[in-house]
Amino acid sequence: MALPGARPACIFNGVAYFYRLIAMQAQKISNLEQLFEAVGITENTLSRAEKEALDKQGYLIVPGLLDHQWLEQLRAAFERLLEEHEKANGNHSRQATGTRHVDGLGYQGELFERVYTHPKLLAAVRHILGDEFRFGGLHGRDPLPGFGQQGLHGDAVPRYPHEPFQVVTSLWALDDFTLKNGATRLVPGSHLEGGLPPKDLRQPGSQHPKQIFASTPAGSAIIFNGHLWHSGTQNNSKAPRRALQCIYLAPTFPNFSAIPATMPEVVTPAARYVMGG
Repeated sequence: MALPGARPACIFNGVAYFYRLIAMQAQKISNLEQLFEAVGITENTLSRAEKEALDKQGYLIVPGLLDHQWLEQLRAAFERLLEEHEKANGNHSRQATGTRHVDGLGYQGELFERVYTHPKLLAAVRHILGDEFRFGGLHGRDPLPGFGQQGLHGDAVPRYPHEPFQVVTSLWALDDFTLKNGATRLVPGSHLEGGLPPKDLRQPGSQHPKQIFASTPAGSAIIFNGHLWHSGTQNNSKAPRRALQCIYLAPTFPNFSAIPATMPEVVTPAARYVMGG
Protein backbone atom coordinates (compact mmCIF):
# COMPACT_ATOMS: atom_id res chain seq x y z
CA MET A 1 0.00 0.00 0.00
CA ALA A 2 1.39 3.40 -0.91
CA LEU A 3 1.79 5.56 2.17
CA PRO A 4 0.53 9.15 2.13
CA GLY A 5 3.43 11.51 1.66
CA ALA A 6 5.72 8.86 0.18
CA ARG A 7 7.49 9.92 -2.99
CA PRO A 8 10.24 8.63 -5.28
CA ALA A 9 13.81 8.67 -4.02
CA CYS A 10 15.14 12.19 -3.70
CA ILE A 11 18.89 11.85 -3.24
CA PHE A 12 20.36 14.88 -1.53
CA ASN A 13 23.67 15.95 -3.00
CA GLY A 14 25.98 15.61 -0.01
CA VAL A 15 29.01 17.01 -1.84
CA ALA A 16 27.18 20.20 -2.79
CA TYR A 17 25.92 20.56 0.76
CA PHE A 18 29.44 20.08 2.15
CA TYR A 19 30.72 23.03 0.11
CA ARG A 20 27.69 25.07 1.11
CA LEU A 21 28.57 24.36 4.76
CA ILE A 22 32.12 25.59 4.18
CA ALA A 23 30.75 28.78 2.66
CA MET A 24 28.40 29.21 5.62
CA GLN A 25 31.31 29.21 8.07
CA ALA A 26 32.08 32.77 7.03
CA GLN A 27 28.47 33.87 7.49
CA LYS A 28 26.52 35.04 10.50
CA ILE A 29 22.88 34.01 10.44
CA SER A 30 20.57 36.27 12.41
CA ASN A 31 17.11 35.48 11.04
CA LEU A 32 15.08 32.68 9.50
CA GLU A 33 15.27 33.97 5.95
CA GLN A 34 19.06 33.99 6.11
CA LEU A 35 18.98 30.44 7.46
CA PHE A 36 16.77 29.23 4.63
CA GLU A 37 18.93 30.93 2.02
CA ALA A 38 22.09 29.47 3.56
CA VAL A 39 20.88 25.86 3.48
CA GLY A 40 19.18 26.22 0.10
CA ILE A 41 15.47 26.16 0.95
CA THR A 42 13.12 27.56 -1.70
CA GLU A 43 9.35 27.73 -2.08
CA ASN A 44 9.59 24.41 -3.94
CA THR A 45 11.46 22.49 -1.26
CA LEU A 46 8.11 21.14 -0.08
CA SER A 47 5.60 20.31 -2.79
CA ARG A 48 1.90 21.07 -2.41
CA ALA A 49 1.23 17.36 -1.91
CA GLU A 50 3.83 17.16 0.86
CA LYS A 51 2.32 20.16 2.66
CA GLU A 52 -1.13 18.61 2.39
CA ALA A 53 0.20 15.33 3.79
CA LEU A 54 1.66 17.16 6.81
CA ASP A 55 -1.58 19.10 7.33
CA LYS A 56 -4.10 16.29 6.90
CA GLN A 57 -2.24 13.07 7.66
CA GLY A 58 0.31 14.58 10.03
CA TYR A 59 3.37 12.93 8.52
CA LEU A 60 5.60 12.73 5.49
CA ILE A 61 7.80 9.85 4.40
CA VAL A 62 10.66 10.78 2.09
CA PRO A 63 12.85 7.94 0.78
CA GLY A 64 16.44 8.61 -0.21
CA LEU A 65 17.30 11.69 1.84
CA LEU A 66 20.51 9.98 2.96
CA ASP A 67 22.66 8.96 0.01
CA HIS A 68 24.73 5.77 0.26
CA GLN A 69 27.98 7.39 1.39
CA TRP A 70 26.33 9.58 4.00
CA LEU A 71 24.29 6.63 5.27
CA GLU A 72 27.40 4.47 5.71
CA GLN A 73 29.18 7.30 7.50
CA LEU A 74 26.26 7.76 9.89
CA ARG A 75 26.12 4.04 10.63
CA ALA A 76 29.84 3.97 11.42
CA ALA A 77 29.58 7.07 13.62
CA PHE A 78 26.53 5.63 15.41
CA GLU A 79 28.46 2.48 16.35
CA ARG A 80 31.64 4.35 17.30
CA LEU A 81 29.85 6.85 19.54
CA LEU A 82 27.70 4.15 21.11
CA GLU A 83 30.81 2.12 21.94
CA GLU A 84 32.48 5.19 23.45
CA HIS A 85 29.38 5.99 25.49
CA GLU A 86 28.97 2.48 26.85
CA LYS A 87 32.67 2.17 27.59
CA ALA A 88 32.48 5.34 29.67
CA ASN A 89 29.07 4.79 31.28
CA GLY A 90 28.29 1.08 31.02
CA ASN A 91 25.38 -0.41 29.16
CA HIS A 92 22.79 0.17 31.91
CA SER A 93 20.33 1.85 29.55
CA ARG A 94 20.55 -1.06 27.12
CA GLN A 95 19.88 -3.54 29.91
CA ALA A 96 16.98 -1.53 31.35
CA THR A 97 15.16 -0.68 28.14
CA GLY A 98 16.30 -3.28 25.61
CA THR A 99 17.40 -0.41 23.37
CA ARG A 100 20.83 0.88 22.45
CA HIS A 101 20.89 4.64 23.08
CA VAL A 102 23.37 7.28 22.00
CA ASP A 103 22.49 10.89 22.81
CA GLY A 104 23.83 14.35 22.11
CA LEU A 105 24.53 13.75 18.42
CA GLY A 106 23.80 17.38 17.59
CA TYR A 107 27.26 18.25 18.91
CA GLN A 108 29.15 15.61 16.95
CA GLY A 109 30.10 17.62 13.90
CA GLU A 110 29.12 18.27 10.29
CA LEU A 111 28.03 14.69 9.61
CA PHE A 112 25.10 15.08 12.01
CA GLU A 113 24.52 18.79 11.43
CA ARG A 114 23.56 17.89 7.87
CA VAL A 115 20.67 15.88 9.33
CA TYR A 116 19.08 18.55 11.51
CA THR A 117 19.74 21.39 9.06
CA HIS A 118 18.47 19.42 6.06
CA PRO A 119 16.36 21.64 3.77
CA LYS A 120 13.44 19.20 3.61
CA LEU A 121 13.29 18.91 7.40
CA LEU A 122 13.59 22.63 8.10
CA ALA A 123 10.95 23.45 5.49
CA ALA A 124 8.58 20.96 7.15
CA VAL A 125 9.35 22.36 10.60
CA ARG A 126 8.47 25.87 9.48
CA HIS A 127 5.30 24.64 7.79
CA ILE A 128 4.10 23.02 11.04
CA LEU A 129 5.49 25.33 13.75
CA GLY A 130 5.73 28.69 11.99
CA ASP A 131 8.62 31.11 11.97
CA GLU A 132 9.90 30.56 15.51
CA PHE A 133 11.36 27.21 16.48
CA ARG A 134 14.44 25.68 18.04
CA PHE A 135 16.42 22.48 17.66
CA GLY A 136 15.47 20.11 20.48
CA GLY A 137 18.05 17.35 20.09
CA LEU A 138 19.35 14.50 17.95
CA HIS A 139 19.59 11.00 19.39
CA GLY A 140 20.29 7.48 18.18
CA ARG A 141 18.04 4.50 18.97
CA ASP A 142 18.28 0.80 18.18
CA PRO A 143 15.76 -1.62 19.76
CA LEU A 144 17.32 -5.02 20.35
CA PRO A 145 15.60 -8.23 19.20
CA GLY A 146 12.44 -8.78 21.26
CA PHE A 147 12.21 -5.12 22.32
CA GLY A 148 10.93 -1.82 20.96
CA GLN A 149 7.16 -2.16 21.42
CA GLN A 150 5.58 1.02 22.77
CA GLY A 151 2.07 2.22 23.46
CA LEU A 152 0.69 4.94 21.22
CA HIS A 153 1.71 8.41 22.34
CA GLY A 154 2.49 11.94 21.19
CA ASP A 155 5.69 13.88 21.83
CA ALA A 156 3.95 16.87 23.41
CA VAL A 157 1.25 17.60 25.95
CA PRO A 158 -2.31 17.60 24.55
CA ARG A 159 -3.48 20.77 22.84
CA TYR A 160 -6.85 22.34 22.10
CA PRO A 161 -7.76 22.62 18.40
CA HIS A 162 -7.10 26.39 18.31
CA GLU A 163 -3.68 26.12 19.94
CA PRO A 164 -0.44 26.00 17.94
CA PHE A 165 1.52 22.81 17.48
CA GLN A 166 4.54 22.39 19.73
CA VAL A 167 6.82 19.71 18.29
CA VAL A 168 8.07 18.25 15.02
CA THR A 169 9.73 14.84 15.20
CA SER A 170 11.74 13.17 12.47
CA LEU A 171 13.14 9.64 12.29
CA TRP A 172 16.04 8.94 9.95
CA ALA A 173 16.27 5.25 9.07
CA LEU A 174 19.84 3.91 9.20
CA ASP A 175 18.46 0.43 8.47
CA ASP A 176 15.39 -0.70 6.57
CA PHE A 177 12.21 -0.24 8.60
CA THR A 178 10.16 -3.44 8.15
CA LEU A 179 7.17 -5.06 9.81
CA LYS A 180 9.55 -7.67 11.21
CA ASN A 181 12.19 -5.42 12.75
CA GLY A 182 9.91 -2.86 14.41
CA ALA A 183 8.83 -0.21 11.92
CA THR A 184 7.29 2.88 13.49
CA ARG A 185 3.50 2.88 13.53
CA LEU A 186 1.49 6.05 12.97
CA VAL A 187 -2.19 6.94 13.26
CA PRO A 188 -2.91 9.29 10.32
CA GLY A 189 -4.79 12.46 11.26
CA SER A 190 -4.50 11.90 15.02
CA HIS A 191 -2.51 15.13 15.44
CA LEU A 192 -5.85 16.91 14.98
CA GLU A 193 -7.56 15.02 17.81
CA GLY A 194 -6.34 17.43 20.46
CA GLY A 195 -5.85 14.88 23.24
CA LEU A 196 -4.10 11.74 24.37
CA PRO A 197 -4.89 8.36 22.87
CA PRO A 198 -7.57 6.52 24.89
CA LYS A 199 -6.06 4.74 27.89
CA ASP A 200 -6.42 1.28 26.38
CA LEU A 201 -4.55 2.37 23.23
CA ARG A 202 -1.64 3.63 25.31
CA GLN A 203 -0.85 0.03 26.25
CA PRO A 204 2.06 -1.51 24.27
CA GLY A 205 -0.01 -4.38 22.94
CA SER A 206 -2.89 -2.22 21.70
CA GLN A 207 -3.89 -1.92 18.06
CA HIS A 208 -5.53 1.18 16.58
CA PRO A 209 -7.94 0.47 13.71
CA LYS A 210 -6.41 3.26 11.58
CA GLN A 211 -2.73 2.65 12.34
CA ILE A 212 -0.23 2.21 9.53
CA PHE A 213 3.39 1.04 9.62
CA ALA A 214 6.11 3.18 8.13
CA SER A 215 7.93 0.42 6.29
CA THR A 216 10.59 2.27 4.35
CA PRO A 217 14.14 1.65 3.12
CA ALA A 218 17.31 2.75 4.88
CA GLY A 219 18.15 6.34 4.05
CA SER A 220 14.55 7.50 4.38
CA ALA A 221 13.21 10.16 6.73
CA ILE A 222 9.84 10.08 8.46
CA ILE A 223 8.88 13.65 9.37
CA PHE A 224 5.77 14.08 11.47
CA ASN A 225 3.82 16.44 13.65
CA GLY A 226 4.86 15.62 17.21
CA HIS A 227 1.22 15.50 18.31
CA LEU A 228 0.59 12.58 15.96
CA TRP A 229 -0.07 9.32 17.81
CA HIS A 230 2.80 6.97 17.07
CA SER A 231 5.04 4.33 18.59
CA GLY A 232 7.87 1.96 17.97
CA THR A 233 6.98 -1.69 17.43
CA GLN A 234 8.76 -4.85 18.49
CA ASN A 235 11.90 -5.93 16.72
CA ASN A 236 11.12 -9.56 15.88
CA SER A 237 14.24 -9.98 13.78
CA LYS A 238 17.87 -10.60 14.65
CA ALA A 239 18.94 -7.49 12.76
CA PRO A 240 19.42 -3.91 13.97
CA ARG A 241 16.86 -1.20 13.40
CA ARG A 242 18.96 1.87 13.96
CA ALA A 243 17.45 5.32 13.65
CA LEU A 244 18.25 8.93 14.40
CA GLN A 245 15.50 10.86 16.17
CA CYS A 246 15.53 14.61 15.64
CA ILE A 247 13.20 17.00 17.50
CA TYR A 248 12.26 20.63 16.84
CA LEU A 249 10.33 22.70 19.39
CA ALA A 250 7.93 25.66 19.25
CA PRO A 251 7.98 28.55 21.75
CA THR A 252 5.02 27.03 23.64
CA PHE A 253 7.04 23.93 24.50
CA PRO A 254 8.18 23.98 28.18
CA ASN A 255 11.91 23.63 27.44
CA PHE A 256 12.01 25.97 24.48
CA SER A 257 14.11 28.58 26.26
CA ALA A 258 16.83 26.11 27.25
CA ILE A 259 19.86 27.21 25.24
CA PRO A 260 22.87 24.88 25.40
CA ALA A 261 25.26 25.91 28.16
CA THR A 262 28.21 25.15 25.92
CA MET A 263 28.33 25.04 22.17
CA PRO A 264 31.33 23.81 20.16
CA GLU A 265 33.09 26.57 18.28
CA VAL A 266 33.10 24.49 15.11
CA VAL A 267 29.34 24.30 14.64
CA THR A 268 28.13 25.96 11.47
CA PRO A 269 26.16 29.20 11.59
CA ALA A 270 23.04 27.25 10.58
CA ALA A 271 23.44 24.85 13.50
CA ARG A 272 24.20 27.69 15.88
CA TYR A 273 21.09 29.57 14.77
CA VAL A 274 18.67 26.67 15.23
CA MET A 275 20.21 25.95 18.66
CA GLY A 276 19.42 29.51 19.70
CA GLY A 277 23.06 30.51 20.05
